[in-house]
Amino acid sequence: MWYKLYLLTGLILLAISLTLLKQSIDYIGRSERAIGTVVSMELSDGAYSPVFEIKVKKHPPVVYELPASSNPPSWHIGEQATFLYDTEKPDEVRMMSYFWIFSWTIVLMAIAIPLLIIGGGYFFLQPRIEKVNESYF
Repeated sequence: MWYKLYLLTGLILLAISLTLLKQSIDYIGRSERAIGTVVSMELSDGAYSPVFEIKVKKHPPVVYELPASSNPPSWHIGEQATFLYDTEKPDEVRMMSYFWIFSWTIVLMAIAIPLLIIGGGYFFLQPRIEKVNESYF
């Protein structure tokens, strides 16, 4: 019985991850690139987060604090990175790296695929397993 729950959970997580994948690809398609420069380092709970100033076209610079922090700091003041921003919403920026664009898609798919394999395997093999068990009695 648990295999049906695994299969259903895997299908739901796969559907959510594919939806997020489509949203990320659409975002990349409609966004523009901008260069951001580290202007300061925020200290929080003993770890440093870089604060970027991103120059976007036809808008004032956007200040963005990267949600990842480390100690020792992995960024230095003056370093640059490429960002993507939606021209209609220039305040919503994403760092142009594989993880920051596809993070939840990767995580959900990594959980969904084993659930689908286990749940789907039991679901499709259950009639054969029952048939084999009947032949022993």
